[in-house]
Amino acid sequence: MILHFCCAVTIAKMNDMADHNAIIEEMVEGIRRNRCRSLAPEDVADLVDEINEEMLAGGIMFKHLMEDTMWSMTGERPNKNTNWSDMK
Repeated sequence: MILHFCCAVTIAKMNDMADHNAIIEEMVEGIRRNRCRSLAPEDVADLVDEINEEMLAGGIMFKHLMEDTMWSMTGERPNKNTNWSDMK
């Protein structure tokens, strides 16, 4: 279920599909019925919520790693925010 869900979300986002949430929900239900029969619908909802949280955290981590990589390649910090007014 996890693999199928992550692939579906990735493909939908990469192809910029219109109304991708409805398509993914339909796909997840089909996968549950055909490939993951032991999972109850409420278990799938909990699992999808947890996967989404991990994907958000992973996105933040990759962004941070890419900024560090760019900094090490160019020597230029990616965050050029020199306005310290938010630190008051």
